[in-house]
Amino acid sequence: MQHKIKTLASDTLVYGVSTIAGRFLTFMLTPLYSNYLTAGQIGDVTAIYALIAFVNIVYSVGLEPAFMRFWEAENEPQNKRVFSISLFIILAIGAVVTALTVLFAPWIAASSFLQLEADGANLIRMAAFIPLFDSIVLIPFAQLRMQRNAKQFAVFRLLAIVINVSLNVVFVVVLGTSIQGVVLSGLLSSGITSLFFLPLIVRNSTTIRNAFNGTLFKEMLRFGLPTVPSSFSSIMVQVADRPIMLMLTSSAVLGMYQTNFRLALPMMMFVTVFEYAWKPFYLNHRDDPEAKQLFARVFTIFTIVCGAVFLVTTAFMPYVVTLPFLGGKFINPLYWSGLYIVPIVMFAYYFNGVFINMAAGFHITKKTKWFPLATGVAAIANVVVTFALVPSMDIGGAAWAKVAAYVSSAVILYVVQQRIYPMKYEWGKVFGIFGICALIYTTFILTSHQNSLALVVRISALPAYAIILVLTGIVHHSTLTTLKKLVLRK
Repeated sequence: MQHKIKTLASDTLVYGVSTIAGRFLTFMLTPLYSNYLTAGQIGDVTAIYALIAFVNIVYSVGLEPAFMRFWEAENEPQNKRVFSISLFIILAIGAVVTALTVLFAPWIAASSFLQLEADGANLIRMAAFIPLFDSIVLIPFAQLRMQRNAKQFAVFRLLAIVINVSLNVVFVVVLGTSIQGVVLSGLLSSGITSLFFLPLIVRNSTTIRNAFNGTLFKEMLRFGLPTVPSSFSSIMVQVADRPIMLMLTSSAVLGMYQTNFRLALPMMMFVTVFEYAWKPFYLNHRDDPEAKQLFARVFTIFTIVCGAVFLVTTAFMPYVVTLPFLGGKFINPLYWSGLYIVPIVMFAYYFNGVFINMAAGFHITKKTKWFPLATGVAAIANVVVTFALVPSMDIGGAAWAKVAAYVSSAVILYVVQQRIYPMKYEWGKVFGIFGICALIYTTFILTSHQNSLALVVRISALPAYAIILVLTGIVHHSTLTTLKKLVLRK
């Protein structure tokens, strides 16, 4: 048992490190775009990729989780059947949707969801093949996971991102092809990635006649289709605000929003790291006599670290954006006026982390059927609040809509969790951390116009935060012991 848990932890580390490295590399496109594209062009790219995210769900129709569910480690003929059925169906759907997208490209480009102008139809025709190539590698990537080939999975994922970033530098910076270069980079990187998998696809596929089994096909769809609404809701939470903002404002405003939204990367990265460490941790400790007390303390520690990430990021982001970078500053000065949404987006990511914390009880009790409700409500909240606030608050309204979405999903999980897996969280300490962060952040704001004093205040923020946490008793020896357990996954 212990060996199996260590194996899970090892795989988790590989997936986690590769995901973090990939997201960081992708993030580096943000300063590049801010210097070489206009705000409107960044908005157009954002809208196109938001649409691609929705199309990817249509292509998969839940067959990725279905493939993983019907995979049998010691049954190669069965695995070839489920691999081939999944791949054939996804390719068939992808081919039809791609053909229709190419055919109706002018109408799609001019729609209120995109509002592309110059060369918009050609951009859509190029972009149409990105989700098609992405769908080709969906099942091969899933097979690598089922075979526990985490290292090859990570290498292919990272290689695709490195190719995309490199091509962006070539097309956008060197050749100056602007938004066309961005879309072409995405197309080529997706196409090249699919070529990596050709040997695996050939090796694991069988003919349509041998693969097709009516009963198996129906069972796979019966399992996979119910996961589509949850996946759709998750994507709605992540990107639905983009096309809505485009409908309500302009591509330039969307570009301003996207550029500053991405600057909340430190909080997003920490939540990602925590998620990879958290699941094996609570599965390892779910039968401990003091499990619930341990999990509650982990939530407090999570909040403490999020507070530190929030303070460090908000303290130094105004200085980071002024650093030299390709084409000028790290972030073009034209976008600095939108920096005020970075703390709001970080607040949203924190509540995404709260959701991840609360999810432990649902996995332990096998009550995951509640997740679609939580993500569905979050999706609705994101859409409704975005429509309500953007007209009056501009990009700030979209950022607060993201907070509303993640708060609503976390609240739903908490309420249900208290029925199926009651937990006594240390709410006094959690709200104390909120208060301390608010006090220090307010100090940032009040001293922001006094250059020398502002820098001193920001440098001393983290030490002051730590001292106050100790003096108020929020951090003590038991807290540090639990943190050590979580980091080492013991």
